[in-house]
Amino acid sequence: MGYPKEILIIRHAEKPADSSNENLSTKGYERAAALSYYVPANFGDIHHIFAAGVGLKSPSKRPVETVTPLAERLKKKIHDSFLKYQYQDMVTHILNDDTYNDSVIAIAWQHTNIEAIANAFGAKEVPTSLWPESCFDLVWKLTYNGDTTYTLTQIPQLLMYGDTDQTIVDPIEKSFCEKLQTIDPRELFGTQAPIPAGNFPNQAMTCIFQVPKAHVPEGLTEQYIFVGASFLLNEQAIIDNQIAAILNVAYDVNDKKDLQIPFSDPQIDKRSALPFEKAPNENYYLNQLSKVGLIDGSDNDIMTLVAAVQEAEQLLNFPSPTQQKADGLVNFYAQGNLIIHCHDGGSRSVTVTALYLYYKYYVNTDIPFVDVYKSIIALRWNYASNHHPTQGICENAYEVLNTFEALFPEPVRKMS
Repeated sequence: MGYPKEILIIRHAEKPADSSNENLSTKGYERAAALSYYVPANFGDIHHIFAAGVGLKSPSKRPVETVTPLAERLKKKIHDSFLKYQYQDMVTHILNDDTYNDSVIAIAWQHTNIEAIANAFGAKEVPTSLWPESCFDLVWKLTYNGDTTYTLTQIPQLLMYGDTDQTIVDPIEKSFCEKLQTIDPRELFGTQAPIPAGNFPNQAMTCIFQVPKAHVPEGLTEQYIFVGASFLLNEQAIIDNQIAAILNVAYDVNDKKDLQIPFSDPQIDKRSALPFEKAPNENYYLNQLSKVGLIDGSDNDIMTLVAAVQEAEQLLNFPSPTQQKADGLVNFYAQGNLIIHCHDGGSRSVTVTALYLYYKYYVNTDIPFVDVYKSIIALRWNYASNHHPTQGICENAYEVLNTFEALFPEPVRKMS
């Protein structure tokens, strides 16, 4: 086997504007002359020179012309028996001939085949992006690894006026959290945007989800989950949407004066009064408050995010007032709907809600977390707040997903 220690692959030099001219342009001949000094000065002894030959369906003379000054200066033969489309035959010839073992080879070819040539030699991490049409000033150096593979290094020539230090790289695929920062969330679902659940005003808060009947706690016939903005929460909104539990995932504290509402007139609230008479030391509230503070950045301890998800589960499954009294409580809370809120109701509250719904209802289905997340983001954007989750809280959510296989109904367990 003949494994060269280094293989230098270059594109032929500049071509004329006239596409029928198969020779180099004036600048191309200048580059070819410069390469005859540049190549040995930067890469040492060149033992063999290859170039795409001229023949049927391979009319270009430019590859041979590009390395002619180099071959003449080094007194080397140009191996041009392989035509443009016969690059695989050339590679096979080199690798199967001991003549080329431990040598340095220079290859001039058309840019459309350079990626394939590098791959044929077994190069690692070869870019799949197209070689730019205007790029004539780049050397691809393949260095033998001793195991039938080569390492690719891209070296800008910087030989002539106008040469750049640009290399060919594949575009970095952005994560969903990164893409989310620059797209209009209304585009997440195109013409099939999700609509709120239930029959609620969807003004101060957005009804995201109706709890399946099998999961509605005893004492209720229906139950809904809302997402809202802290600054829009008030007594009337809580009454209108029959909110019984409020989970604050903003960093600010709850204002109990505004949000923990004593039971008043059931005709106003449209919820039943206590099924028993209150004692003087007992109180009944339309809702209970809970607080798990999160920040929009990525500095949250993911266990805090997990705690918020589990708190949502506890609030949704709060026992009936009758059961609360049987448990010895003196402050009773109504059952009903849950709202998860933060400042604008578009980032932390959306993220906690998405995690809760995914782990509770979708983790064992074919529906991925990102679809649940996108649906809630689009709902909030379309019906309320023009905000979307920040990159930080979004990345925290994926950290939870990558750490915990399940949160419900089993206890929290780390993925094996």
